[in-house]
Amino acid sequence: MTNTTTLRIWLEARCQAGWRWLLGCLLLLLSLNASAFEVPPAERINLSAQLATYRQPGQPINLEAAQQAYRSGAFTAPSHRATASNFGLTSDQIWLRVELDTPTALPPRWLLEVAHASLDKIDLYLVREGEPTRHQHSGDQISFDQKPIRHRHHIFELQLEPNAHYVLYLAVSSAGTLAAPVILWQPDALWQNDQFSYSMLSVYYGMLLALLIYNLFLYLSLRDPLYLVYVAFISCLALGQAGLSGLVGQFIWPHNALLTDLAPTGSVSLAGFFGALFVQRFLADTPRRLRLQWLMPLISAAYALTFLCTVFWSYHLGAIAVNLISLLFAASAFFLGAVSLYLREPGARFFVLAWVSFLTGVTIISLHNLGLLPSNPLTANALAIGSGLEMLLLSLALADRINDIQRARDHAQAQALQIRQQMLETVRESERLLEARVVDRTLELEQANQQLVQSQQLLEQQAKHDPLTGLANRSLLNERLIEAQARADRQQKSFVLMVADLDRFKCINDQFGHAAGDEVLIEIANRLRAVVRSSDVVARMGGDEFVLVLESLHNSQDVTTLRRKIQQAVCAPILLSSGDTVQVGVSIGAAFYPEEAASANLLLNQADKAMYAEKPPA
Repeated sequence: MTNTTTLRIWLEARCQAGWRWLLGCLLLLLSLNASAFEVPPAERINLSAQLATYRQPGQPINLEAAQQAYRSGAFTAPSHRATASNFGLTSDQIWLRVELDTPTALPPRWLLEVAHASLDKIDLYLVREGEPTRHQHSGDQISFDQKPIRHRHHIFELQLEPNAHYVLYLAVSSAGTLAAPVILWQPDALWQNDQFSYSMLSVYYGMLLALLIYNLFLYLSLRDPLYLVYVAFISCLALGQAGLSGLVGQFIWPHNALLTDLAPTGSVSLAGFFGALFVQRFLADTPRRLRLQWLMPLISAAYALTFLCTVFWSYHLGAIAVNLISLLFAASAFFLGAVSLYLREPGARFFVLAWVSFLTGVTIISLHNLGLLPSNPLTANALAIGSGLEMLLLSLALADRINDIQRARDHAQAQALQIRQQMLETVRESERLLEARVVDRTLELEQANQQLVQSQQLLEQQAKHDPLTGLANRSLLNERLIEAQARADRQQKSFVLMVADLDRFKCINDQFGHAAGDEVLIEIANRLRAVVRSSDVVARMGGDEFVLVLESLHNSQDVTTLRRKIQQAVCAPILLSSGDTVQVGVSIGAAFYPEEAASANLLLNQADKAMYAEKPPA
């Protein structure tokens, strides 16, 4: 069994295992008995819908000013809406107020949780009979070990006496999303709830770690940078999710409040940067076909600017930008994936499913961050759920992509083996006939041998030359490039690769028909052959794009001279068989080896970029 077959079988097994893993995770989540994690109402009091609110734009105020604002009627009465605790992306200081009347039989110790880890500043004031009895401060701008209670969320301890009246004030501000779900817990009930939430987070990060290691091994085995970009995407997104869930401050940087504060938006920006690069490399052919090869690099650059804005200028502007760019990114990736699926590109089916999951998660979390959806475990963790499914499906897409490529190679090898076997059988039959009728069929055997040679030559001609123009095709061009590179390295010389793309050729096809377009391509091919030397290589890459390998040119002056000759030859009028005269333009890009590129592929890409830079606007 060959190494290729072994790799294909292994990848098929990994894809099947991945589907089983995904199905198992979904069944696990669906089969969780929610009642096992329910907390009795007496031990958990949700205060979010009971809070009176007050927005303080500009400079923040103190407790005395907030009490004065309440007495003057500035506070908004509790709305009892689901979105009451979600204020979106705002730079205002938010004051929350609730009155607590304690019954006779009341446990004295309570824990108040503000269940949004990335809030910058939170001040709690417990007021009894008009006088503050306790002030506590928390937020992700202080280090984890300085919090009142060390927890991934913001926890405050309250000592409540029975038969008493308390007023609770919370002052909250944040440069990012300001959501403040407020829950009053008994300590044991909070501990029970934490077990469930930490177990779900363990499943999520365990899955991300497994995907990261899996794709890192794929990169080490295949040396494809695509997998390294994907590993960077997973790592940054995992760090961003850890920042949103409060795990960065608890486990990664417990003594560094600045990095904890920057982690959510900064890490998600970096994840978007690498994610856009991944989409561009994974769907390389599709953006080029749609002439959208600029889209993902532009989105990647926008994410990079968002990261710099977050770190060095304004976290608030960075938080707004990352939500809006993420919506555009997910929608664009889904569109390109859908086109790739229509074109039956390798791995496109998993890619589309992945971005449907991610787009759903991004849409929900962005609407939550903008204050349009309530703050609850589903909306607050929508990006984690969507990104977890997305990264698992993208990993399957990578494996499926390799699987399809290997299957195509195996099919080509099988066809080649079948043709060779047929040729061997033909030769053996000829030998048997020769033995039976050596004298009578000698002439026929010679003719058969001549036909066999001609067929083989014809096959070689068809395999390495363009059937329309007779120029070298991509396969022969690659061989000639490798040979030219070897000679240049051996002789310490350079050579030039030119990419010539016809302008206004589509108009000829549209106006005169594809037959006229074929006449134009044949004439252009003849003119290109006439301009260069016989030792130079002229190839047709497909469509109206031509490539020239010129080992006789060694400086930019020679290239300029030849470029002028090519333009004069190509742009001359062409007389069609129908009697019509047409004329095309040409855009030419050139690159020197090894000065501008160290390999044949990079040289071709460099010349292609130079050609597109010269091409006039559409």
